[in-house]
Amino acid sequence: MRPLLITLLAVAFAVAGISSVAPVRAQSLTTPVPAAPSAIPPISWNLIEFPGVGPMTQQGLYSVQFLEDGQVSARADCNWVGGLWTAANGVLDITVTQTSLALCPEGSLEKPYVQALHDATGYFVDGFALTISGPSGDMRFAPAMPAVA
Repeated sequence: MRPLLITLLAVAFAVAGISSVAPVRAQSLTTPVPAAPSAIPPISWNLIEFPGVGPMTQQGLYSVQFLEDGQVSARADCNWVGGLWTAANGVLDITVTQTSLALCPEGSLEKPYVQALHDATGYFVDGFALTISGPSGDMRFAPAMPAVA
């Protein structure tokens, strides 16, 4: 039985075009290449101006943070939003994948703000200012300042 099995394996390898079986070698592990510096600093950015509305009167209700691992986290009035982002050379892509479902007060910009983030097409960082552009216009952000105790 054993000679028949060896013959069948030899025929199968010949038909498959395998002339020899190479030994399996362990692959060497290399040190990962460090990620490139983030296109947008991974700090919390407060919305200071929204298209069609102008300057924001209440600071901190709308914010966004672009994490170095490609995740984005945002506050949209009474809701929290999460998703993924990529950016390079002024081009920005944000995909909103999750949001909390609290009912925000009348007059909230929660829905248009989340939609503007999701529709973003570009960005520009100038010192202490971030501009995110898209079909609805430019949103302007400033670094969030820590609360004073």
